[in-house]
Amino acid sequence: MKQILDFFSNILQAESWPARWNCGRWSDFHGWLYILSSLAIWAAYFAIPISIFYLISKKKDDIPFVKILWLFMLFILSCGLTHLVDAVIFWYPAYRLSALVLLITAIVSWLAVIALYKIVPLALSLKSPQQLNAIVIERTQQLKESNNNLIRLNQDMDSFIYSASHDLKSPVNNIEGLLHLLKDELENDNNPEIVSELIRRIEHSTIRVKSTVFNLTDIVKVQTNPYEDVQEVNVRELVDEIIVENEILVRSNETLIRLHLDKETLPYSRQALKSILYNLIINAIKYRSPFRLPEIDIFVTYTADNKYEIVVKDNGLGIDLTIYRDKLFTLFKRFHDHIEGSGIGLYIIRKIIENKGGTINVESTVDGGTIFKIIL
Repeated sequence: MKQILDFFSNILQAESWPARWNCGRWSDFHGWLYILSSLAIWAAYFAIPISIFYLISKKKDDIPFVKILWLFMLFILSCGLTHLVDAVIFWYPAYRLSALVLLITAIVSWLAVIALYKIVPLALSLKSPQQLNAIVIERTQQLKESNNNLIRLNQDMDSFIYSASHDLKSPVNNIEGLLHLLKDELENDNNPEIVSELIRRIEHSTIRVKSTVFNLTDIVKVQTNPYEDVQEVNVRELVDEIIVENEILVRSNETLIRLHLDKETLPYSRQALKSILYNLIINAIKYRSPFRLPEIDIFVTYTADNKYEIVVKDNGLGIDLTIYRDKLFTLFKRFHDHIEGSGIGLYIIRKIIENKGGTINVESTVDGGTIFKIIL
């Protein structure tokens, strides 16, 4: 303890040692080479922190890890100070001060090492300018696509609102008028057959209203529901389920549905796949030819590029693609006016498939049937 107290109480005393010029046999060249080199190193070590300080003052908010830069400035200054003291010792042998400066430099050096060790993983996670530029380009493209999707969605919603308001107005007015007539008939105790007919017409108009509301639900759902319930879906079971749910429609039209399955199951959203097959099967029956019984063939294959292809082929009325190809998957577009429908089935199918990264194409001839090819 006495030595430590003596050390610090005489920190600037130099009587115990001779000046370095007097230690050994220094030539002028050798001595001044040592002194000037030490001073040059000290000057450089002093100039570097000034440059870093200027950079921080100008770009403080844009520079990561500012605290470690301050630590490096202190480290560089302390290293420079050791060289300055080393040069001064040639005339003034303050070896105690030199030892203290070396101790301070050692402590600061290890603080810098520890801080750098902690900061390296974070520094490695930083993106290069090229990577940042690529991310900006990618995000810009995603934003552009999202904006285009939003524009299309707004257009579809505008179309739906117009169509829905038109479709709802007619049956609602019809229901209102029919209720008045029904009320008069009931009050006057008139013909029961007229009452039954009025009730039937009210039920028909109610079904139209219900159908329009369901269509709105389907459109909103396909725009907002990502169908993330991905699982191994058994296609045969799914088609059987659709047939059971529409047994009257299938049997009354004597529909023949054939399955050609290279793959019985495929990984997909069960709800989404059911919606796709449901719309294609029901459309094939609704738009059947009056001259033959409806036949529907469903093919599932696994392609060479590791994708699933679903083909749904029918022998129905077909579509004139030279006229309607660009409008085929558009909202509320119908191509056979003599058959009642909403015009949203193909729109929903396309939305589901494209939202999950797939594609759908169609081949069709008038009165020759239609083939839908889906890549999942």
